[in-house]
Amino acid sequence: MAFEDVFPPSLKEALEAVQEVPTYGERGASRLVYNLMKLEPEKRLEVVNKLLEASKKLRPCKECFLLTEGELCRVCSDEKRSRKFICVVEESQDAYAIERLERYKGVYHVLGGRIAPLEGVSPEDLTINELMDRIERYGAKEVILATNPNVEGEATASYLASLIKKRFPSVKVTRTAYGLQFGGLLELADEHSLEKSLENRR
Repeated sequence: MAFEDVFPPSLKEALEAVQEVPTYGERGASRLVYNLMKLEPEKRLEVVNKLLEASKKLRPCKECFLLTEGELCRVCSDEKRSRKFICVVEESQDAYAIERLERYKGVYHVLGGRIAPLEGVSPEDLTINELMDRIERYGAKEVILATNPNVEGEATASYLASLIKKRFPSVKVTRTAYGLQFGGLLELADEHSLEKSLENRR
């Protein structure tokens, strides 16, 4: 009997669908789908329904691109947050990791990824033009580059630093310090390391 005859078509379709999610390869998709199937039917349905509900409600903030349910996220809606400091991150989850520290009082800018030529991601695919516009509109004093501490993240930070310094010479551009493990992800960093990385930025 051929493998295709044993493997349920619906399972194959579910695995292929999950692999459409960024960073999920075949193994990651398998773990997610198989673990989901271990749940009780009612719980499984609840998880799926919550995902559907989130997909209908969530949208990028029109200002910073952080995920939100309204036009503006809570950070951009907060008049107490300083527009003079812009923390640039790759994805929304990176901003949430920093917010957990309850120390940063500026605003964020979500790039929507990082420069990765081998994956076909160029600067034009990111929200860089929007970042430049915000720096100018806000009269920003400092732009904190908090991209992930890996090859792509460093390349993105270097590109942005050069671009910002050339266009806005008076704006201070800093990079989160190397307290974070190289090759890791900002969202997975422990709070102590992340806090030190922000405090020691340069």
